[in-house]
Amino acid sequence: MRLVVGVDETTLKYVQYRLGEFSKRAPNAISNALNRGITNVGSNIRKEVRKEYHIKAGDVNATLTRHRANRGSLTATVESKGHLIGLDKFKVNPRTINPRRKTPLRVAVRKSGGNTVGGAFMAEVNGPKLFMRVKKSRLPIRRLFGPSVPQMLGREEIRDFVMNEGQNTFERRLEHEINRILEVGRRDK
Repeated sequence: MRLVVGVDETTLKYVQYRLGEFSKRAPNAISNALNRGITNVGSNIRKEVRKEYHIKAGDVNATLTRHRANRGSLTATVESKGHLIGLDKFKVNPRTINPRRKTPLRVAVRKSGGNTVGGAFMAEVNGPKLFMRVKKSRLPIRRLFGPSVPQMLGREEIRDFVMNEGQNTFERRLEHEINRILEVGRRDK
């Protein structure tokens, strides 16, 4: 999943017009505002995904890659790449390993609910993980997985909110950067 905050030719011309005699600094102002906007997108991704899902911010952040804007490239992106996340990373109750447990484990991926997972058990394999038997026999077993972070970001309400907030931050910061360049230019005269 890739989220992009960019500018078009009309925005560049508008900034050059506003800066007047300092129009050569337009790419600087735009790239600074884009980078602030993309930083806001990254933090809002963590917040919004964690509002909906039982997941740690570090697990979300590990999937994010930021590409910052500069004078030559007036586009900033946040990209989320990742695999399915083990159900043990979400809310599991109880989390203890007990081979004689009779009651089924409860797993909640989303904050809006949770389900019992019949036949699932916790085992210590490089840390506690959630497994289920494939057949009636003892082996083989398979690990249980939930959605990946890019799938979570695929939800329309999360993606739209994050992009709107990023765009609003970009527009506010662009005005700030324009005013800052004009103010410094007036002082230097």
